[in-house]
Amino acid sequence: MPDWSCATKAEAIRRQLGKGTQDDVGLTRRRFIKLAAGMAVGVWGGALALAAPPVSSGTNATAQALRNLVMTRALTSDDPWVLMHVVLALGPDARVAKGPILDVVTEQFVVAVERGGRKYESFPLNVEAHPNHFLEIMAAIAVPATRRFTTKAGAITTADLLVSAKALFAPTTAGPELSWTLSVFTAAMPPDADRFTNADGQTFTVAALVETAAQAAEVGYADTLAAMRGTKPYGRSMLQTYACNGTHVLYGLYDALRHGYEGKRLRERLRDLTRASYFRLGAEVALIDQALGGAGQQLNADAAKLQFLGHAIENLRYAERYGIYVPAAAERQQLATAERQLAEVVQRITTVHNLDALANAVPRAYRIVLGDACHALRGLTSEPG
Repeated sequence: MPDWSCATKAEAIRRQLGKGTQDDVGLTRRRFIKLAAGMAVGVWGGALALAAPPVSSGTNATAQALRNLVMTRALTSDDPWVLMHVVLALGPDARVAKGPILDVVTEQFVVAVERGGRKYESFPLNVEAHPNHFLEIMAAIAVPATRRFTTKAGAITTADLLVSAKALFAPTTAGPELSWTLSVFTAAMPPDADRFTNADGQTFTVAALVETAAQAAEVGYADTLAAMRGTKPYGRSMLQTYACNGTHVLYGLYDALRHGYEGKRLRERLRDLTRASYFRLGAEVALIDQALGGAGQQLNADAAKLQFLGHAIENLRYAERYGIYVPAAAERQQLATAERQLAEVVQRITTVHNLDALANAVPRAYRIVLGDACHALRGLTSEPG
């Protein structure tokens, strides 16, 4: 089970493997590179076939390669974090041999948490990696509130998980980690009825959580905005320490705006952050190449690019689809370039790099590659506008 955030991979690969030191999953840079140098071997079997969502003609080949990676590797995983990413990519009907993934994961991993004299059913943080992560995935794929699940804590519905999410909300959740909770809470509680109380008797408003997350995003993106405006060079900053190389911090804010949370000029502020995200497409890839451009580091660089490009493309297409941001012609070209770069990365990951060696030597990094592939597939199979 993963007990890390998806930011772990980017940090471990770029900060530690890039320096030739021992990474957080116990593999030296030299050994990692040696294991990664081989050709990919045959695919894994045992999964039930499931059609992927339709893809646009311009990204069909890349999406198909990602789909094959998800179907042959991610869908065979027994890791709940990976399996829930499969559901994100393939939809709520995705299945493994034991049954629908949603049923399998909830049955095995939902637990009852006692708080304030009552028990609440939820996914442990060391399983889902971020607060309300799995519930956010359920919201993203439109799982009905009445959907019933059998769990070790008894029979529950999606609505019961939402009740638990509000009851177990921790005020200590850092701004960058609010993204998944925002997606869930803003969908369930409109701006004129956004007050809730947790099991400890503490009262909150969703609007206040949105503002906390927006301020965290602005702090993280400050150096990127400065680089975009030409006042400093682009480089490593606080943003890269946020989940998945700083990409997740915007998704929850997009959902907040989509669900009617417009307070404190959120739409205008998100436009600035989205402009910075387009600027960052080329700048971050160049930074990865600068840090990991040496001989033998291709897998390290490709893993970092898969994470960044897959999430960024998913975000930007989502923002455009829901009218949150309309890109200029130059930004559309930046996105097209990013999609071509992602295609090159996916081609190497699926045909050149030895993923079996990675799975055996660095299983955590391997699992995150699979999760990132799911985000990339979701991004490429979502129409931008």
